[in-house]
Amino acid sequence: MAEKNLLDRFPFFSDVDPDALEAIAAKSEILDFKAEDVIFHVDEPAAHFYGLLEGEVDLVLIFKDKVLKTDIEYEEAIQATIVDEEKEIIVDTVTPGQVFGWASIVGPSKRTVNAECSENSRVIAIPADELIAMFNKDHTLGFIIMKRLSDIIARRLRNRTDKLIETWGEAFDIGSI
Repeated sequence: MAEKNLLDRFPFFSDVDPDALEAIAAKSEILDFKAEDVIFHVDEPAAHFYGLLEGEVDLVLIFKDKVLKTDIEYEEAIQATIVDEEKEIIVDTVTPGQVFGWASIVGPSKRTVNAECSENSRVIAIPADELIAMFNKDHTLGFIIMKRLSDIIARRLRNRTDKLIETWGEAFDIGSI
């Protein structure tokens, strides 16, 4: 169980009623991770919503890129194949006082990125099903949290779009799109 005052550190919860905040804290737990630990992987079922207390967590988009691989034995014997190569882009970095893992509350409840600790980290893990049950009983709480989540999702979508445009610009030598 996380202490209520730990959730007070998060601007995300600043408008939440103190009793509701205490109820959320009662359902939460504190988890510790080492640098390079992965909190969750893309496409995993999303069961928890997280708040970062200490450390730093990178949200990493994993994608496959088709790459031409050649094997040259001698001048006349060149074999070329196209292979899938896994690549990563850090789309956001979570710092203390921020939340992550919104897919546990919104959408199909599958992770959309990897959450990788870039340093030792301490998080509050809130069971998403418990939080959603609270929203169903207290629509005001649900509205406050969903409004805050929509702001986070919009910002992260802008970050992804900016990274995509930057990548296109580099890949295709485009001055502007």
